Amino acid sequence: MKQKRVVWVRRVIQIVFFLFIFTVVLSHFLEKRGWDLPWPVLHNFHAICPFGAVETAGRLVLEGNFIPKIHESNLWTFFGVSLVTLTIGAAFCGYLCPLGSVQDWIGCIGKKIFKKKYNRFVGRKVDNLLSYMRYGVLLIIMVQTTRMLTLVFQRVDPYYALFHFWTGDVFITALLVLGATLVLSLFVERPWCRWFCPFGALQGIMQLLSPWKIRKNRELCTSCGVCSRACPMRIQIHEMSAVLDTRCNRCGKCLAACPSPGALTHSIQRKPFLKLKNSLVTGVILLILFSTPILIARAGGLFKTSDKPVISRGGLSIQEVKSSMTLKELAKGFDLEIETIISILEIPHDVPDSTRIFDLEEIDELMTLKTVKTELSKYLSKS
Repeated sequence: MKQKRVVWVRRVIQIVFFLFIFTVVLSHFLEKRGWDLPWPVLHNFHAICPFGAVETAGRLVLEGNFIPKIHESNLWTFFGVSLVTLTIGAAFCGYLCPLGSVQDWIGCIGKKIFKKKYNRFVGRKVDNLLSYMRYGVLLIIMVQTTRMLTLVFQRVDPYYALFHFWTGDVFITALLVLGATLVLSLFVERPWCRWFCPFGALQGIMQLLSPWKIRKNRELCTSCGVCSRACPMRIQIHEMSAVLDTRCNRCGKCLAACPSPGALTHSIQRKPFLKLKNSLVTGVILLILFSTPILIARAGGLFKTSDKPVISRGGLSIQEVKSSMTLKELAKGFDLEIETIISILEIPHDVPDSTRIFDLEEIDELMTLKTVKTELSKYLSKS
């Protein structure tokens, strides 16, 4: 029962965050095609990826600039992940990472097919050696990104491919890596995370500084090995006084599996009373730590997801223009005469001021929401 509770708490958090990221991608996709959405749309997927801050680190240090598609928002998202990792460990990987979640879900199918043989196809020594490839991937990406000033990782990134395979905006190499990752997930728990993920490698190193670790009470531990068998990363937890393996993502499965109460805890050394009692507590702390820097940045206007300046006049900005607005509302919003709006858009003068932007396509098929925003931006920039 305890293990089931751990699984479902994580599962709910994973699903909610996955849907959030998918909504961001879908919203941006629809907005680019002129849809009028009732909720705010972030600039793009790249702008909220925490790994973007790592990719641009080289150029930021050397030149004080971001690489294309990376913005201040990436830094704040990275700060949120870092706050989690430095406090309670790499729980972002275990609870929030959408690619990790998808691997978990496919792994459920693998477990039903292969049962006890699942996650045992690769020997432990080989598994351990393969895990070092993550650091090589991280080093190559940082060097090449700094040298080429572009998101080189996007060419092979399964995370980006997962949310964009249907948009036609994905490199075939990234789709192949995604496909291989999903297939391997039928045989191995989180193959991308444990062997290749550069962001996971960085978090694994960072979490060594975390005061909260998976710790063993030698007096209560019976060395039964149940915790090690429950670990998705096959870490030999029962042999350690504290888990320092950088592959640990704080999923909590070892804690739930331990048959001896108090023998294994997620706690601070010599302060067992500060232990994180269950996955619900861990999940709540994770969400608070992750969201705090982001919310502070957004409240202070620092969470910028685009380099484009905000062009506004009369209380309305270009970014706020919706396809459902009428010409009259557009003119009032920018403090312009209706005749000026008609002149800017080069539409017939007999068009009623009650005409909505999305109806302009019936007059001129090229007069989309994007066109309206572009022409207004040109006018306002000159005036």
